[in-house]
Amino acid sequence: MTFSLLNFGMLAGLMAVTIPIVVHLLNRRRYDVVEWGAMQFLQLGERTRQRIKLSDLLLLLLRIAMISLLVLVFTRPFVKGNTFIRSLYPEPIDLVIVIDGSYSMGWTGEAITPHARAIQYTHNLLDNLTAVDRVAIIDARSRPDLLTPAPLTDTATARLELEKLQRPDGTANLIAGVTEACKLLTQSFSTRREIVVLTDRQAISWENPDSAAWNEFLKLRQAAAVPIGLAGIDVGSPTMNQFENFQVGKLKLNRDMTVTDTVVSVSTLVGYSGSKSEADVELVWSVDGQQLSRETDSLQLKPGEEVVAELTTRFSDAGSHVITASVPDDSLPGDNVAQIVVDVLEQIPVVVAVPGSEEPQQIQGQEPESDFYLTKVFGNPDVERAWANSRRIPQGKVDAALLRETRVLFWIGPGDENTDWDMLTDFLLNGGSVVLVPDHDATESDYEVLRDSWRFEDQRVVPVRFAEKVVRREDGETRSHFDLLSFSSAWLEPFRDAEKTDLQDVLISEYWLLETPEKFDDDSTADTDDVLNPAATGAKFDSGRPWLIERNVGRGKLVVSSMAIDGQSSDLVRQRGFVPLMHEMIFGLTQTSSQRNIELDEPLIVQQLPCQPLNLTVLGPDERRLKAQRAGSGDRLTWRLGNLKLSGLYQVQVDCDGAAETSASELPFYAFADRDESETALLTAEAQQEFREAFGMNWRVNSGEVLEDLATASGGIEIWPFLLFLVTAMLIGELFITRRMVQGGHHQIEFDQQPEAEPAPEPAFAVE
Repeated sequence: MTFSLLNFGMLAGLMAVTIPIVVHLLNRRRYDVVEWGAMQFLQLGERTRQRIKLSDLLLLLLRIAMISLLVLVFTRPFVKGNTFIRSLYPEPIDLVIVIDGSYSMGWTGEAITPHARAIQYTHNLLDNLTAVDRVAIIDARSRPDLLTPAPLTDTATARLELEKLQRPDGTANLIAGVTEACKLLTQSFSTRREIVVLTDRQAISWENPDSAAWNEFLKLRQAAAVPIGLAGIDVGSPTMNQFENFQVGKLKLNRDMTVTDTVVSVSTLVGYSGSKSEADVELVWSVDGQQLSRETDSLQLKPGEEVVAELTTRFSDAGSHVITASVPDDSLPGDNVAQIVVDVLEQIPVVVAVPGSEEPQQIQGQEPESDFYLTKVFGNPDVERAWANSRRIPQGKVDAALLRETRVLFWIGPGDENTDWDMLTDFLLNGGSVVLVPDHDATESDYEVLRDSWRFEDQRVVPVRFAEKVVRREDGETRSHFDLLSFSSAWLEPFRDAEKTDLQDVLISEYWLLETPEKFDDDSTADTDDVLNPAATGAKFDSGRPWLIERNVGRGKLVVSSMAIDGQSSDLVRQRGFVPLMHEMIFGLTQTSSQRNIELDEPLIVQQLPCQPLNLTVLGPDERRLKAQRAGSGDRLTWRLGNLKLSGLYQVQVDCDGAAETSASELPFYAFADRDESETALLTAEAQQEFREAFGMNWRVNSGEVLEDLATASGGIEIWPFLLFLVTAMLIGELFITRRMVQGGHHQIEFDQQPEAEPAPEPAFAVE
């Protein structure tokens, strides 16, 4: 039998035992003795003095013990390890059940899936809990989800939450789930605390026992006043790693957004794991739910092999379209389908903002500025259909209404003191892109004013400094060229191959030296809540100087060019690659107002709706209706839906003035879940032994074995009620002793012996 305390800090109250000692010492102060005649009749006997001293000492010890026991009551002591104690007092248990929510738990190789078996075992555990026991349930996925935020004695509520448990999907971070369970139990008041993990033992869900995550769990566990037990139940099957499985990887588009009647290509990786030396599978492509019969790929795969499958198509209708790639169902259906959303526009709206408030006039014989070439390259007014719709607007006339209809804004020059920089910031935050292009008349000080004026929450939006202008027009040999291998932006990928473009022949004679954040001390490089991201170099000259500096601002992108796009700074506009280069730029920079394809652990964010509804409903992949949270107002109105649990399509439904919009089909979002468990691998016996040795984790076959552990394990009972009863008894004894001493202890006179008999008086006379 062992003894422990729940609140060790209360032991500091033992300092109070000095109080009765100090009082006792003060009462022993000696006084001057004055002898007087009747004193002999008040003196006590030796036995009485000893009795009074003994009573004083007993009273002192009683008071010290009473204070000590009272302090011990506040420390909440408990004893454990004795069968007799457990039989006298039923021990309440705080139990946290962690359920593996990864998609391998949906394995259909047996009559019942591991996930369904885990739910059955959980119900069995709930059936055997007593009325004083408390339980919490955690759905362990990429992030732990608390079905019951705190341990409850109401098992009926726990069962209701268990029935709402969604199908397994994505990967499971079991150590995060176990750590969350430990946090719940450290705030518990029970003397028996247990964590039970129900899992199929896929190794991908368990981190190495020596990892930082497990060390954090150990620290929490060791800080708990009561030991926390850890057990695992294997709900899987030993044959789970012996079945045939095909998987479809994440779909990738050559462009996230395109225009009508333009070719778009999507690709994916199809893999196979199994025992066959070679397996055949058909990959089926669908667009908006309609199967493309001519686009079915017949693939032959070897174990562990992945092959690339690609679809090339075009859309005649503008709007949002869903492309699906799927393979026939197998025993692990969670990785058989992948989708992606494509936004198709009639034309990409582009605005070229020129300096001033009025339309500048072209002077005859003068070299055209950048705005001339940018306006011409994106569309011929004589052509009915073009990929881009370019408009040339004075900067003074650029307003919020215009930017709401714009995807890419080319800003020529540094602007002036009347520029509304907050308006441009909002444009970036909502998914627009801004390209800063220098002009010939601006100076270094002009761009310093630009950098100081354009701020977001006291941080500079422009992440570079215009240091000086380099001019090399006389000697052609010293002019710079593009370094095609430095083209790191995704939209520049088609131009990295010198055999497919003539951009390597471009001569650059005039450009600005852009000092990147590594060259100067500037607070603009700070990450402001993931809004102002660090700058990155998208392309360089062969001199190593940057040509394009990019920065993600909110959901949009800011691009700073070091050279003008005209015929004076370079001969880029005279090359055949100029037109496709600029079109790939606007395709690459064009962002949807809301990112349609996200990872499962990312929030779904909706912006720029056709109206501002009071509520926004999102229909999930399982047909459940979810409510998005509203933040901001006006141009910064944002709807956010976080903690997504299922991969698949989410349809946004908008109700404007009570009239249902058709945007439920126009605003689909797709959440993709990792496919890390496609090649199943169970925890080995050696790995299980490591967890047993490092954390005392007991692996069990079913819930019955866990219930036996809970019934036989040594818990403890709190004994402070007994101590409080003892303090009460001691208080009564202290009162009795004090009363007895006051009433008679100091007034009793003891006679050590009986008085001698006096002799009889002699008679005064004799009688004869």
